[in-house]
Amino acid sequence: MRAWAEKDTTPPPTFEPFPGTAWFKTSPRSPIVTAMGRRLVEVGCGAYTSGPGPQWTPVDRESVRRWQHKLGDNGGLADGWFGPLQWAALQVPKV
Repeated sequence: MRAWAEKDTTPPPTFEPFPGTAWFKTSPRSPIVTAMGRRLVEVGCGAYTSGPGPQWTPVDRESVRRWQHKLGDNGGLADGWFGPLQWAALQVPKV
């Protein structure tokens, strides 16, 4: 008998995993923020006058709020901070 290992054929993730609500509240500087901002612009929710860029700003939060409203979220669910389902629905490309 010959020992062998199966090759993992699972494709790598296509989208960024949810970094967690708390991560955004630290005002991160990351290529993930840029990719997120670009997606928000693509779906018509960008509040940017320039950018988006890698630094999380109040404009990113406003853009997220617009996304949340577009999803039909209201009140506390539309506070500008991502939840896991809102993030998944945006489909931010893996960076």
